[in-house]
Amino acid sequence: MLALVACGPKVGPNGVTPNDAIVFVKSNVGDAQIYVDGRFIAPLSYVHGGIAVDPGKHRLELRHDDYCSRYGELDLHRAHRKQRQLEMAPLLPLSC
Repeated sequence: MLALVACGPKVGPNGVTPNDAIVFVKSNVGDAQIYVDGRFIAPLSYVHGGIAVDPGKHRLELRHDDYCSRYGELDLHRAHRKQRQLEMAPLLPLSC
């Protein structure tokens, strides 16, 4: 008989563990592209359930072709849930 034992945190839907911090990002531009620590995540409209990240400091960035990019920084603790509002300004000549 073979028994398998798992050691480590329980993994839930979408690979989220109880130790993950979750950040919820809102913006006036729903189809902006969201990046965390320079890594593309998804269009903002796809991440209504939040973004799971490791505890620690993270840099958020919203990008859109018609708006100036917007940045934000967070310092999250284990199992922390944080909401962040990032407003984007329309792209005008020499405005960014």
